[in-house]
Amino acid sequence: MVWAVFVTAMTGLAGLLLLSDPPPQAGADIPATRPFLSNGNGSTSENFGDNAGSMHAESRIESDRWESIVIHHSGRMTGTVRELDGRAKRAGLNGLGHHFVIGNGSGLSDGVVESGYRWQDQIPGAHVAISPGAGDAEWKRANELNRTSVGICLIGNGNRQPFTEAQIRALIDLVRGLQRECDIPASRVLLHSDVFAADDPGRYFPTDRLESHILP
Repeated sequence: MVWAVFVTAMTGLAGLLLLSDPPPQAGADIPATRPFLSNGNGSTSENFGDNAGSMHAESRIESDRWESIVIHHSGRMTGTVRELDGRAKRAGLNGLGHHFVIGNGSGLSDGVVESGYRWQDQIPGAHVAISPGAGDAEWKRANELNRTSVGICLIGNGNRQPFTEAQIRALIDLVRGLQRECDIPASRVLLHSDVFAADDPGRYFPTDRLESHILP
């Protein structure tokens, strides 16, 4: 099973941080990412995770940029990456707010992980939300998290039913791979509900299982 697809990411300039989207407003219909199935040089994209080993040096992942991981759900039971991308644009983002999306078989194939341009280009996400009328402190916190955290979105609604076994295995594999590549401790693997007052990724998300399988 290919748990995740990585690509050769362009080296980001510090100025790219200034181009990041504003934090999404609470209640906005925010998606994950779009498909990217090639590593940019015409060959098959390489796997990433426990079964893939370390990324090659030429991948140019800006490991020092990524300090944490934030896990979300899409809020809908079904969905394709194209649909999610459209939702992002309609919500006023540049699109592709998360760095990765994991399918559940209803639209996007079960357990398939796809990366979006924010990961490919190593630029900030737009996945940590703010409350309507948020003050300066909340804006600052959300912007900092969007600049330094990798956003992962599971298709589904964790308040309605559990995610699939393939999704959870793919998530654990992806998180462990990111932890290794970017030196992210378990204390910085977060749910969206840990940083924003929302039931995301929902009450059926297996928090204990995730915590027991990720790296220290």
